[in-house]
Order: sequence, then structure tokens, then C-alpha cells
Amino acid sequence: MGAEIVAIGNELLLGETVDTNSAHVARCLARIGVRVHRTTVVGDDRERLRSVLTEVRDRSRLVVTMGGLGPTHDDITREVVAEVFDRRLVLDEQLLSELNERFRRFGYEMPPGNRSQAEVPEGARVIPNPHGTAPGLIIDDGRTTFYVLPGVPTEMKALLDDAVLPGILAASDGREPVVQSRVVRTVGIGESALAEMLADVVAEAAPLEVAFLPHLGRVDVRLTATGLSVSDAEPRLAELASAIAARASRWYYGEDGTTLPDAILEKLRDRGWTVAVAESCTGGGLGAALTEAPGSSDVFLGGIVAYSNDVKIAALGVAQDLLEEHGAVSEPVCRSMATAIRERFGAAVGCAITGVAGPGGGTPEKPVGLVYCGVETPLDAKIRRLDYPGTRDAVRERATLSTMGLLLSMTRADDGPAEVTA
Repeated sequence: MGAEIVAIGNELLLGETVDTNSAHVARCLARIGVRVHRTTVVGDDRERLRSVLTEVRDRSRLVVTMGGLGPTHDDITREVVAEVFDRRLVLDEQLLSELNERFRRFGYEMPPGNRSQAEVPEGARVIPNPHGTAPGLIIDDGRTTFYVLPGVPTEMKALLDDAVLPGILAASDGREPVVQSRVVRTVGIGESALAEMLADVVAEAAPLEVAFLPHLGRVDVRLTATGLSVSDAEPRLAELASAIAARASRWYYGEDGTTLPDAILEKLRDRGWTVAVAESCTGGGLGAALTEAPGSSDVFLGGIVAYSNDVKIAALGVAQDLLEEHGAVSEPVCRSMATAIRERFGAAVGCAITGVAGPGGGTPEKPVGLVYCGVETPLDAKIRRLDYPGTRDAVRERATLSTMGLLLSMTRADDGPAEVTA
């Protein structure tokens, strides 16, 4: 079964709101065997919206729309859907009563404009929305089914889980899903280098599809099984994921929902090590990233943001002579910060970052983008000099990611430290 998604709203076209809804719907549909063939974004223009919805109705059996169900003049989805299906809008008295009661519970009288949210295309089924005032709608003509959902992400996701996905599964007569995916995650290796390394593995992957998804400093490898039963797809996906993980073991850190902090904390626990961080140019970004993972308090002790030289001296004990001789952005100072944070916090592992994030402050000798990151463990210490292009935010994010990659490699007991850069 194929589907189309239509995201509606001028704010999406203007770039004021990022369309995360379409990606979420596509992932959820894929998990139940429905592949999305096309996603369209259209504004709050009646003629354009009518044209888009007419086209998708003519070519697709399943359509999910999001947005345009509010009470204001630019919320036209309900009316246009009715026009496309040649249905009248009729007032649903029960729905109107529920809307009035919702406002009453909040201590307000329902504004007249909200009455439009109780108007339903004739023959459509209402999807109750306990999280907002815009109910969803299901309308079909025997060939095409429209699921019309609100655009507010929390409301859309709730209605998708409560009604849309169960409804599609029920209509499929219980057949098994035909789209299964798995994601293998790597850090510190570029897309082209990883693709070349895995070329022979990918060449033998059929009928599975393999896609390389680059992110800043990371590359995900998505494996997709299409047209296979669950019982056939799952072992094939597992076998291919294992082959990729083995080949790229130096950079591999997990699969599917595993994050880099998750992988790091697991390795630290396995070692029985704790960690503390000393940061300059990242301003606490490394500590924030590591503590995103649930259970981080098991191993993460704390950190110091030593932005100025005075704080590096007073809080970390970095020698003033060292700063004067080499400067704050240097290998010796980064090494001293990593050692000092271990001692100050009694941690097994100390991480340090110092650099020039920009946009100003660079010199010919130490340009914007120069970063030193270091990790010291009970077994070893490594300092990396990294030169990053890009904006201030990109330099800071890359520095954080590179330090986490180095930390992960130095906590591994199997293959030892790896040269990890983002």
C-alpha cells in the first residue's frame, strides 16, 4: 500500500516552522507496511490547496493531511476537503457541545469562530481530539481515504496513534507489514569513506536497500526491507547490520535509537569509570550532551566551564606560565585541563576542550575553527588538534562531537583508541 502526505500552512512555506510532522508520519506508516510515495507542502491558498488535494485523491489510495483545521479565516482545509469530495459541510451538534464544554471547563465562553471546528464534511467520521479543539476527520469515497489531522505536532501524533494507524491496520485485514528498517550508527568517518569501506557488503545486500545518511560528524546507514514478510525481513536486516557493524567497528556505536551519549555511558559503566569535563569554547555543550542520556548520573560527575584564562587558573589550576607560553588554545593547555578536571572531581576520565569558535578572535597562527580536544583515562591520554570550517555553532557542535567520539574510542576494551574526528 502506498500513501501521500500533504502538509498545509503558509508558515511551512515561509520557513517559520519546520515540517517535522511529515517525517514522523512517514516513519510511522513505514512501520506498519505503508510506504510514502510523495510528500507535498502547500500554503493556505484555497485554489492551490484544492488543486493539490484533487491530484492526490486521483492518484493515491491513502492520504494524510496535516494543518488548517483551526478556527481562523486561513484555516480552510475542512472546507476544501469537502469541496474535493463534493460533500456539504454539516454542523455536528455533538461535537459543538463538546467544544462548548471544553471552553467552559477552562473558564471561558467559546468564541464564535470555533463553531467552524464542529462543521464536518457530510459522511466523514470524526477523530476526537482530547488534546485540542481541532478534531481530525476520516473521509473516503470507496477508493481513496483521507485522514485529515491538525497540524500541532502533539495533537497530530496523538490522533495518528489513536485512530489513523489502528484504522489502516484494520483495513489491511491483518497482513504483515512489508516495510522494515534498521539504522546502523557511526561517528568520526565521512560518508564517502564509509561507503567505500562497505562497498562489497552493500553490493550483496539485495533485496535490502542501503542508504547513507550524513549528519554533522556522523553517518547513519539505513537498511530497508521492502516487499518481504516480517519473518523474512528481520533476520536479513539483523545479518546485514551485524556485517556493517563488524566492518566499521572502529566507528560504530549502535543501532536505531541508540545515541552517542548512550554508547559512551554504557562503555564507562562497563569499565567502572566516572567522567568529568573541562570546557572552554563549547561553553558546557559537552556536559549537556553527555547528560542527555538517562542514567548519566551513574558515571557523569560534573564539569567546569573555564572560559577565561583566570578561571582556567583558579578553578582548574592550569599554570599561568603554560598559558603565557602556549596560549589558551594549545595542546599543552588542553592536556593540563584534562588532567586537572580528573584530579578536581576524582574522576577516572577527564575530558577537555579549548578552541577558537569565532566569528572573531582568530589569528594567522590560531585561526577561527582551531580546536584542541583531549581525553585522559587511567590507561592513556590523547589530544587531538582539529581545524573546522563553518559557523560558530558548527565549530562548537563539531568540537563536542569529536570529543565524544574520542571518549568512546578510549573507553573500548576491545579494539583500543581510534583516530576519531568529526
